[in-house]
Amino acid sequence: MRSLVKMAGLVVLVSAQIAAGDLAPDMQAKFVKLLASSAGSAGKISCTSPALLAELGKLGVANDASASVAWASSEAEVKALKAAGKLVICGKLDWLPSGGSIAVVEEGGKPQIYLHMGNIAASKAVVSDTVLRIGKRL
Repeated sequence: MRSLVKMAGLVVLVSAQIAAGDLAPDMQAKFVKLLASSAGSAGKISCTSPALLAELGKLGVANDASASVAWASSEAEVKALKAAGKLVICGKLDWLPSGGSIAVVEEGGKPQIYLHMGNIAASKAVVSDTVLRIGKRL
């Protein structure tokens, strides 16, 4: 969100960032499973996060490096996974411009889903209409 602010006779463009936090691994895993399933990758995801993998395992989701959907734990991983053509799910809103397709974050105590439509299209994944309706587009 951008706004113009007049300060000392100057007009300044201010870019406001949305404050978002991390979800707990168990909650994150539920959303990742749902999003992976909605993109046709039911039961498997590429993930290197031990905490998230443990929670995904409890939900019946296996780690598979060849999966078309991936969880990114760092901005560098976001870039690498996007370059590999994967639909990249991450937990930081700031990583969407770097190649993240979907960010699942906590805002005001509630989980929120943000979508980067360009990165979703670049992954060639087909995301369900339900996710497209409930997610906030950037």
